[in-house]
Amino acid sequence: MKIIFMNRLEEDWIKKVEALKNEFKDVEFIISQNPVETEKMLETADGAVGDRFSPDEISNAKNLKVIFVPWTGVNNLPWKEIKSRKVVVSNNHANAQIVAERAIALTLSLMGRIVEYHNDLAKGIWHGFSGGDAKNAFWTSLRGKSCGIGGMGGIGKEIAKLLKAFDCKTIGFKKQKTHEKIDFFDEVTFDLENMISKSDIIFIALPLTPQTKGIINRDIISKMKGKFLVNVSRGDIIDEKALYDGIKDGILAGAAIDTWYRYPSKETPATLPSSYPIHNFKNVVISPHVGSLTVEGVEGMADATIDNIRSYIKTGKPVNVANADLMY
Repeated sequence: MKIIFMNRLEEDWIKKVEALKNEFKDVEFIISQNPVETEKMLETADGAVGDRFSPDEISNAKNLKVIFVPWTGVNNLPWKEIKSRKVVVSNNHANAQIVAERAIALTLSLMGRIVEYHNDLAKGIWHGFSGGDAKNAFWTSLRGKSCGIGGMGGIGKEIAKLLKAFDCKTIGFKKQKTHEKIDFFDEVTFDLENMISKSDIIFIALPLTPQTKGIINRDIISKMKGKFLVNVSRGDIIDEKALYDGIKDGILAGAAIDTWYRYPSKETPATLPSSYPIHNFKNVVISPHVGSLTVEGVEGMADATIDNIRSYIKTGKPVNVANADLMY
């Protein structure tokens, strides 16, 4: 068996791979940072670690049986080719607690007007009683609010759990119907508009699939008058212009966003995250897609990936397998 690592490996990752080599002497583990060399080696690999493959790479990898994505999101994979080849996709949800923590931090920053007041005070501009504008300086407490959570996977569950510390009511939205009782949710609905109508704050923790892309559109945002929107999932779940207009037109009370529409590249290393000047609004908190970027988050995802590989070698099945039909 041959498994190739196509993700960038830091020192901790390399140590974990070396441990795998010692544990499974008959498995060939390949680490290559040369793109041309890696593409050639992929053609004969049984397994690959990474999250970005072209359709041709999947088609040409004649021995490929399993892809290990070293985190949760699998929306960048060429699913048509993967399904036709019946390649197993294994991801993990080890970052759920960390991303949920970030979601709460963004929410508290947004509703507490933390960034707005920080920026003003850094210029000598005071708010509240000290600034003589106490009437206009109120911030909004999270306590006792009704919170809608779109997506009840690992991240959604952890967000709901943390919200209970603030005595919040939690309303979960799922696309796939289930009758199971899910801890920390007071209510479960399969109707997005129903969740929104009952919520003061809406968290987006859905996976990005063809069914969820743009699910938060202009019509949905028009129903969010006076509500706060927090996205720690994928940018494209919220229609970009609808988001901008919802803030500009005063529909949304505010938005906190960690996932975006435009990302830096070699050609444009410095770029704004949206085609619209969302960053200019005072009632917006922006974050550069770092929801799981902590020591604990990164190490947890690496360990979970190694566990998936170990399980596959021993049993022929990873610990966690993504649903090819649902594409998450």
